[in-house]
Amino acid sequence: MKETFEYAKERVRNKKKHETIDEFRLFNNLLSSMPMAFNLFHPIMLLLKQQPKKVTLALQSVFKNIPICEVTEIGLEFIPTPIEKYTKDKSAMDAYIKFQDTKGGKSIIAIETKYTDVLGVNEARNCMEQKQLLIDTHLFNEEFQRLLKKGEIKLTQIYRNLLLTERYRIVEGLKDSYSVVLSPKEHPSTEEEIRSVTRYLKPEYPYKLSAITLEDFVDTMIRFLPRDYAQVYEKFKERYLAFEKVNLSQIKL
Repeated sequence: MKETFEYAKERVRNKKKHETIDEFRLFNNLLSSMPMAFNLFHPIMLLLKQQPKKVTLALQSVFKNIPICEVTEIGLEFIPTPIEKYTKDKSAMDAYIKFQDTKGGKSIIAIETKYTDVLGVNEARNCMEQKQLLIDTHLFNEEFQRLLKKGEIKLTQIYRNLLLTERYRIVEGLKDSYSVVLSPKEHPSTEEEIRSVTRYLKPEYPYKLSAITLEDFVDTMIRFLPRDYAQVYEKFKERYLAFEKVNLSQIKL
């Protein structure tokens, strides 16, 4: 959307000191997750101001296992500040959705978008405070705590994302929080990345981390949004997802 392009330029012009928006990546590498997140979520940020019930219905249909009653806010490239209150680093949510449940409880969905990239496998330096903060969430079993302290589990990006989401819930006094990875259905690593974390969550918390396919998200927006907005997602689908299978044996080198 023209409006999305203008919004992206505005975010770069008014980039705050703590923000990690990369101008080159945003405008020059459309295979990266950052511009993809803007293309996916900025249109419904706009529509939420005009027709909130339609946006709520669409997102209820995407996140079927999350008790969304009313979507109240959608945002992009979000680092809560002051960072000392949250994770004490520059971990960011690619996108977020705030909502109320049927009893008025306030919750957040933090979304990590992926297309060709995989979640980082490297551990941040000087992350002992973040490791303790992760343990202090009380989401994980004793085996995880032991392995994390021994260094046998690294504080990789997927753990940092979950920590940021949960710390935001705690600091802001929200009822619940959900971390979701949004990636193509045939993405090579998403399912394994999710399993590598959920295996250590206490029995009552596996719902905290889940995956949604990019195909389901886009198809749902096309079905539920007004025509002028649905067309945006049809264009997105054509550009990002409408690829035919290639028979490699028929390609002559």
